[in-house]
Amino acid sequence: MKTLISCFLLVGILLFTKACAKEDQFASEECQFADPNLEAAIRNAIGKSEGPILKPDLEGLRVLGSECENITDLSGLEHCINLQVLHLSFQQVSDISSLSSLANLEQLSLAGNRVSDISPLSKLTKLQVLDLAGNQINDLSPLSNLTNLKWLDLTGNQISDISPLANNSGISKGDKITLELNPLNDEAYEVCIPALQERGVSVLFDPRL
Repeated sequence: MKTLISCFLLVGILLFTKACAKEDQFASEECQFADPNLEAAIRNAIGKSEGPILKPDLEGLRVLGSECENITDLSGLEHCINLQVLHLSFQQVSDISSLSSLANLEQLSLAGNRVSDISPLSKLTKLQVLDLAGNQINDLSPLSNLTNLKWLDLTGNQISDISPLANNSGISKGDKITLELNPLNDEAYEVCIPALQERGVSVLFDPRL
């Protein structure tokens, strides 16, 4: 019996030691940011002007935006997993793959960038406000499952097919979509926009030529 109890105690000590080692490893893991302007914005937001940026430093970061200038690379932003509001308008961003893990995002602005592929947004189901105006987007299928969207600006892209928006059951009465300055196809005018309007969605679009 004593031998059995000793074995249990030994196993418990080993498991506790292993857990502590993992926690220490997490706390000491440095987060790298390829773009110095993004790193500067992060440092400003978390109040850490020098020294390595560690994962625990980013745990309390909920809002990022006003500090951002001339950013081209979002690598490293995937470590900011608790971000709820992110404003990256009028930067020089084309690749947004680093945003795919930011599952807590509720507001995202990427207006005035160079984005064409928005597939990294497909699992950000908490998004309510999304500004993608002034980019190079033509495929809206990644937005079809973002059922919490309330406000969506797609002004000035290359969009013809808006069926993913019409098929998004979460977009409903009181929500707003802006589609101006896009080459909308016949289906958009004849089927999708009327369907959205019938559900009480406010849709802004250019008159059909």
